[in-house]
Amino acid sequence: MSSSSPDKRILSIRVIGPDRVIFEGSAASIQYPGGDGLYGILPSHAPMITTVEPGLLRIKDESGNEEMLALARGFVSISNNQIEFAVDAGELATEIDIDRAKSAAERARTRLEAGPSSSDERDLLRAQYALLRALARLRAAGSRSESH
Repeated sequence: MSSSSPDKRILSIRVIGPDRVIFEGSAASIQYPGGDGLYGILPSHAPMITTVEPGLLRIKDESGNEEMLALARGFVSISNNQIEFAVDAGELATEIDIDRAKSAAERARTRLEAGPSSSDERDLLRAQYALLRALARLRAAGSRSESH
């Protein structure tokens, strides 16, 4: 491996949502929540496709600087140092409205405490998902400032 081949040491990252490209850039490593745990990806990772669960995508550049994104559910494809996320929603830490995320978390907690309405567990599942998304948004926003 020669040092003139930076593509072997760098990951190309693209995160897309239904209506926009949320992030596009490069990284030395990433970490994201998958359906069966937390994944850490470095250059030259084996090809794979996995699910993405609500949580934080951590993107670390070669200098050690870290960018955080809050992700909703989706999929990720990894092949030849190209990583493509397709998610229901996502936000950069700098885009997150903290008050709105706190309100969403409180609404979801209230729905969870009330339990399923009319024996409909779908309401409970939606509330759990909403809470996971809101908490991920708050964690990402907290990465840009020390107060949540």
